[in-house]
Amino acid sequence: MLELQSVDFSFQHDQEKRVLSEVSLSVAPNQIVSVVGKSGCGKSTLFKLCTTELTPTRGAIRFQGREIQLGDVAYMPQQDLLLPWQTVLGNVMLPTKLDEANQLTEEHGRRWLEKAGLGEVADQLPHQLSGGMKQRAAFIRTLMTDSDVLLLDEPFGALDYFTQKEMQEWLLTLWMATNKTILVITHNIEEALYLSDVVYVMQPYRPGQSEQVTPIQIDLPRPREEAVRYSREFIAYKRQLEEAIYEKN
Repeated sequence: MLELQSVDFSFQHDQEKRVLSEVSLSVAPNQIVSVVGKSGCGKSTLFKLCTTELTPTRGAIRFQGREIQLGDVAYMPQQDLLLPWQTVLGNVMLPTKLDEANQLTEEHGRRWLEKAGLGEVADQLPHQLSGGMKQRAAFIRTLMTDSDVLLLDEPFGALDYFTQKEMQEWLLTLWMATNKTILVITHNIEEALYLSDVVYVMQPYRPGQSEQVTPIQIDLPRPREEAVRYSREFIAYKRQLEEAIYEKN
C-alpha cells in the first residue's frame, strides 16, 4: 500500500509558498486510484513527493508500512521521453540496465511488447511510431522497472479523444494482467471514472480550508466495458466530481 499521511509541503519551508496542507490519501494493492483537479492545485508536486524528488515539510509518505524510498515506485511522465536513437525494445529495456537488481530480461521485454501490440515494431525507432504506440512503449518501459506501484502523470493527455479511449481500454487490460497498483494524475474526469476504484478531487491550497483532497469511491463493476460510460451511474459520478471540483472555488 502507498499512503500519504497528513502531508504538508512548502517550497523552501516558506508558508507563503505552501502547496499542500494535511493531504492524506491511500492506494491499496491492485487498485487504480486517480487524482483530478485544476492546473496548479499541487498534483505534480504530490507525485514528486511520492518519487522522493521532494521531501514533505511535515507528515509522512509510506510504502508497505515503512517510509518510502527511492525506487519503490515507478514514474511515467506526461511525455513519452523515448530515446530517439534507441529501438523500441532498447527503450523498454532501459530500466534493467540502470538497476543491477532488476532481473527482467529481453525476453520479458519482447513478451510485454507483444501484449501491447508492439511486437512487430520492437526493432524500429520511436519516430516510426504513432502517438498511441509511443505511449504504450513508454508504459511498458515503466512496467519493466518491476515496481509494484506505477505513477502515471497525464499518460494520455497529449492524444486525440479516440486514441485516449483506446489507450484507456488497453491500460485496463494490462492492469488486469499484471495486478499492479496504479496512481494516475489526469485532468480528464471521464478517464478518471472509467479507470479508477477511487478518485481524489484535489483543490489548490488556501489558508483555513477544511480539506485539500476529497476521496470519492467509484462503485462501478469490473471489468469495465465501454457501455458503462453511458450508464446513469457513470453520469451521476461525473456530476458529483464536477461539483466537487468547482463548489470550493
